[in-house]
Amino acid sequence: MKSLLISRTYFPPQTGGISRFMAALALALGPDRVCCLTRRQARKVAVNSNSGTKVYYWKWGEKAKYLRRLGLGVTIAQIILREQPQAVQLSTIGEDILGLWLQQWLKLPFVVYAHGNEILSAIRGGAYEKCIPTLQRADRVLAVSQFTANLVQKAGVAHDRIEIVHPGCDIDRFRPRHPKRELWQRLLGNRSGERVIVTVGNLVERKGHDMVIRAISRLRQSIPEVTYLIVGDGPYRGQLETLAAAVGVQDRVVFAGRVADEDLPDVYALSDVFAMPSRERLEENDIEGFGLVFLEANACAKPVIGSRSGGIPDAIVEGITGLLVDPQDPADIADALARLLVDRDLAIRLGRQGCSRVVRDFNWARVGDRVQGILETIVWENSIRRKN
Repeated sequence: MKSLLISRTYFPPQTGGISRFMAALALALGPDRVCCLTRRQARKVAVNSNSGTKVYYWKWGEKAKYLRRLGLGVTIAQIILREQPQAVQLSTIGEDILGLWLQQWLKLPFVVYAHGNEILSAIRGGAYEKCIPTLQRADRVLAVSQFTANLVQKAGVAHDRIEIVHPGCDIDRFRPRHPKRELWQRLLGNRSGERVIVTVGNLVERKGHDMVIRAISRLRQSIPEVTYLIVGDGPYRGQLETLAAAVGVQDRVVFAGRVADEDLPDVYALSDVFAMPSRERLEENDIEGFGLVFLEANACAKPVIGSRSGGIPDAIVEGITGLLVDPQDPADIADALARLLVDRDLAIRLGRQGCSRVVRDFNWARVGDRVQGILETIVWENSIRRKN
């Protein structure tokens, strides 16, 4: 059975967590179980060279509304005739119009993925409020965490139509490995014998880089040779640099900027601990829906520190794969970092247990099979309804 995955914005070459999720899911499902529709300036169907999955492109950017609708109609007709999908997957509730249209006119059941921020925005009267009917009419809502599932329920979706589908991790790419000397020198220079804390993510207020910097100022008293490597870039960088100087740890914090995606596994390999104590910013509809980076670091056998916030407790098993902290308390964060930097046996144990958990429970083949099972269920349910 084949489905159509619709993701106008969140699909390669666009970067980001949702795009990586959708691309990896398409790869896991394979060409016999999925085809994709996305937005790009292209004239013909493209084929993913890695999986053979067909990706159809539609010019969402046409200025005239009738041209957009005509182009969409032609593209959908091509997909229906060539691929004969029996179900639809929507990458976010932002694809609401297409999902409802295909359900109404072609009787195709659909699922919609719920990530976090967009659901919070919808129930708090933000930009996505108009998309709530999509959630309520979806055959299933696939939430990335229990936290997000709870938000979906608040949006009026019945418990029995919500499934928790955690993101997967590429366990072939992210795996234990030795640090690369050339990468160490490029990012960390001539530092030697340092304990390295790493955060990977956009430099935005939610991620909690500032709290780790404040924790570093406390750690220096007991662990003087510690370096905080920040990988990523964003609008919060200037404030973080100012903060590091203000608390006297500018020599302990390294702003590496963005690194190539293929280098990320080796970045994790440089670390002793991965830390990202994200916090909820409810007034901005800004939360961490899950936290794929925790799985990636664990897959590289690194212990992780996250916060009791949003969907992060689904990504980290407290005391088994990492530690959970109060994202508003630098002392709590410093204590957790000290535990893992001083107690090497504990750090190694959590890293190994985290790696085993990711390989067992979060490999993409397992995620793909779970999604396919849900899709086959809603197709069966739809056929029963139509018979009755």
